[in-house]
This record gives sequence, structure tokens and C-alpha cells, in this order.
Amino acid sequence: MSETFNTRMTLLGRLRNQHDDNAWQDFVFFYQKYIFTVLLRLGVPNADVEDQSQKVLLALWEKLPDFNYQAQNCKFRTWMSRIIRNKVSHYFEKQKRYSNDLERAELLQRNNDEKNEAEIYQIYEQQWKLHVAELAWGQLSTEFSVSALKCFEALAKGEKAADIAAELELKINSVFVNRKRVQEAFHREIRRLNEELS
Repeated sequence: MSETFNTRMTLLGRLRNQHDDNAWQDFVFFYQKYIFTVLLRLGVPNADVEDQSQKVLLALWEKLPDFNYQAQNCKFRTWMSRIIRNKVSHYFEKQKRYSNDLERAELLQRNNDEKNEAEIYQIYEQQWKLHVAELAWGQLSTEFSVSALKCFEALAKGEKAADIAAELELKINSVFVNRKRVQEAFHREIRRLNEELS
């Protein structure tokens, strides 16, 4: 990832030039794990998910120069999710056409029958929230001490403040102050990433 964080508009603008390797690396850094996870949740087998992830990224690379972002019409990730969905549908159609593998045909049927549009949207949203939270936590790990992060995590898991304070050799009040600082920064970073990457 490049040193400076690019806003969504700047990054999308840079991606219009398909030969801007740094822009593409930034894009892959922010979105590849999300794409990978959504493919798994939509039923693409583990053995094929890496290949399908690359096909989605290739489709995005091909279509991004023509993408005209209009926030009032849809979010970028909504547009991206449609491309993912189309690639998944194509994948399962191809599996059905070219394979006599009953298990894969059954998987296709299950994918079509069990996942209506609302469920698919729910998968996209759930995976997006997890993805953004992981990115935000990664950013916080560079901004806070291990001790401060431990206070937040331990209290979130239900550990007692006195036990945390003893383990980290802190005052109990410091445990709560660290949690509050990390929590506020975590929520702020999630909001920022949602604004920048959606």
C-alpha cells in the first residue's frame, strides 16, 4: 500500500489509468480480502476461490476505467458486489455445463434456491462490516501501544479490570482510559473507512 491513503474518489480516478500499478496495489490491498470472503460465503468451493477472486479482480480492472461514480445512485461497493455476483453466477453456470460432478450440480442448485437477493445482500453487508473492522484494527495497531489495545480487547471479552491492571501493571483507571481511547479511535476509523471505501 502506498504511504499516503487515497480517498475513494482519488483512487477511483487513478484507476482509470490501467497502468497505474500503485493505484492497483492500493485497490487490491483494500478490497481483495473482502472479495475472497464474499466468494466463499456465496458457495464457491475453497479449491476455486483464489481463481475466482482473480477473475473478479480482472473484471473490475477492465470495468473501472469506464466506471462513473455517482454517490446519489449507488455506492461503489454495491457496483462491485454486482460484479462479484455476476462472476459467481457465471462460475456456477459453467460448472453445471461442463461437469457431470453431481456434487457441484447440487451446489449450484443450493446456491440458486437458498440464496435470494436479500440473503445475498446480507452476506455482502456482513462481510463488509467485518472487512472494514479488520482494516480499522490493523490501523489502530500502529497508533496505540500493545498495552492500550490489550485493555480494549480484554474488557470487550469480559475480563475484570482489576485482573487486566495487575497483568499489565497499570492502575485500574488507566485500563478504562485506554479502552475509551481505543474504542473512540476504532469507531472513528470504521466511519472513515466506510466513507472512503464504500
